[in-house]
Amino acid sequence: MDATINNILFPTDFSDNARHALPFALKIAKRIGATVHILHAIEEPYDFAPMDEEIKEGVTKKVRRLFDKIIREIEKEGIYSDIPVETHIRTGRAINAILETDQSFGADLIVMGTKGRSGLKRIFIGSTTADVVEASAIPVLAIPENAPITDFNQILFTTDYHDGDLKALQYVVELAKRYKARIKVFHTTLESNLKTECMFYGFRELVKEKISYEPIDFEEEKSITFFEGVANQIERYPISLVVMIRYVKPLSLIGPKKQSRDMSYYIQAPLLVLPGKTNNN
Repeated sequence: MDATINNILFPTDFSDNARHALPFALKIAKRIGATVHILHAIEEPYDFAPMDEEIKEGVTKKVRRLFDKIIREIEKEGIYSDIPVETHIRTGRAINAILETDQSFGADLIVMGTKGRSGLKRIFIGSTTADVVEASAIPVLAIPENAPITDFNQILFTTDYHDGDLKALQYVVELAKRYKARIKVFHTTLESNLKTECMFYGFRELVKEKISYEPIDFEEEKSITFFEGVANQIERYPISLVVMIRYVKPLSLIGPKKQSRDMSYYIQAPLLVLPGKTNNN
């Protein structure tokens, strides 16, 4: 996985949560020197014939006006005025538009806001963001509507010791270097035994051998679910970014509803989802 980020795709529906997520894309672009591509998809209604050309033209003009407003706000902000920003309008389902657009100019990262009061919870119960997370071949950064706009100084890297996790961690390390961030490599387990201890210490030693980055900590926690473990970490520490690797659909991580801890414990943390190899285990 290439850690170089030259192009950031920012899909927007012009909602409040999308507006809140934009500064995250701009801050990353500012720090690493990337171009931000702002995308809006004009979705045609399912229950009618294709959108009338006159109506489509009117919608397109409205979208362009909204784009112009965003550009003016970016320039007015001053700090982001030197960031290259391009705008794109596509017609069709948002998920298709996002995936096709990111391929058209070689996007390296997608930054999206999450909808609804439940923030990141939406990722796991269905939304455009969920569709993108599951289908994207590049990293996706999901920003909850309540996330504080801060630098990524404390990164929680979640691992289940899969084959691709070391490479994913190397990607995160390159990002962390930009922020001089501290990384915590975190694993949740249902039970603690010799096997889990060997995996924990073995992965820790492998990381120390393969990755030359000092501010990395390691922690394993006995938790009923992945969510419970992450919630505990966010509750105890000032985590500014949670990283997980997509080997399976996020929904499969939830488990029975009664075992899931209230997602509101950690919806304020942005979530970076990295694509991993398909895991059939």
